[in-house]
Amino acid sequence: KRYMQVAALPLHPTATYVGKGFPKFGQPREIAHFSRDASRRVRFDKSGLGAYRTPRLPAALDVGFESYVPKSHDPNEPAPLGDVVAALSHKGVRTTDAHILTYRNNLNKIFGTVYNRKDDWEVGVERCADGTVLLHVMDTERKRAEEARRDERQQRMSYWGYKFEQLSTLDGGEDDGGPLPPVNANEEFCSIVQLSIDRTKLFMAAEIDCAATGGGGAPAAGYVELKTSKRHASPRDEESFQRHKLFKYWLQSFLAGVPTVLVG
Repeated sequence: KRYMQVAALPLHPTATYVGKGFPKFGQPREIAHFSRDASRRVRFDKSGLGAYRTPRLPAALDVGFESYVPKSHDPNEPAPLGDVVAALSHKGVRTTDAHILTYRNNLNKIFGTVYNRKDDWEVGVERCADGTVLLHVMDTERKRAEEARRDERQQRMSYWGYKFEQLSTLDGGEDDGGPLPPVNANEEFCSIVQLSIDRTKLFMAAEIDCAATGGGGAPAAGYVELKTSKRHASPRDEESFQRHKLFKYWLQSFLAGVPTVLVG
């Protein structure tokens, strides 16, 4: 797709937004879901949703990096909406029942703008013939350049999150201390929720890390977000963590209605 700029968001001093009031936000409710396997084949089930277990810690998150399979995608269309539309159709949900269809990534960027002033962003906007607005995930030139310059250290840091997820889910392997299979970032589970912001109705897709287990080992209603962070060696580290990372953790979990965030 080819896009042209149609709007820009002016940014004012943070104090300008204080006391403006929070918009009416409807509780997110899951209306569809899908899973992707290692080959990125889609299934309209929860086969890609791992069950949380307490990981054996401490653990070396570098283990297995050499056999790691990173997520494959088209850099010009990092998160196509076709699978989301197909999952909605599988559940009998019409895209015309919402004003906007998007991935959570776009809302993270838009709603976090005031607190992440150094991070530029772009969102592709497409209005369909039926009136539904599609928000496409796009990478800026800066982001693409950063990805191209990533060294091995930065690639390992990205891997640590996937490895922690593997260690924290039952589908990561037998809990016998033996070797685990290679981490494949293409395997994922995606929840599609309905939410509203004032009078605007949205269908939003969000990747979910795992779920708590209920009776009989079945996934419980509450989803879980898994995060990694370096150990805080000083009050400054703690302040930076609370100011930057905790906000991002809260925002993405709040948008999808995820009640639990675990940081390792």
